[in-house]
Amino acid sequence: MEKWMSYGVETIKIFFIFIVCLLAFYYGILWLSDSYEADERLYKPEKNYEEVKLDSELSFY
Repeated sequence: MEKWMSYGVETIKIFFIFIVCLLAFYYGILWLSDSYEADERLYKPEKNYEEVKLDSELSFY
């Protein structure tokens, strides 16, 4: 009986540590998302630009 109580306590400890780490990860992702939300590099350009075309004569092969 003592053996099963020991296993139960260890399981609860591991579960608690898992929940704490999961919450830390979740709130860390939310913090990163909020910090990058106002990053001006992520804004879409105002103008449409043409695609770069490569000259067929310039080849590395």
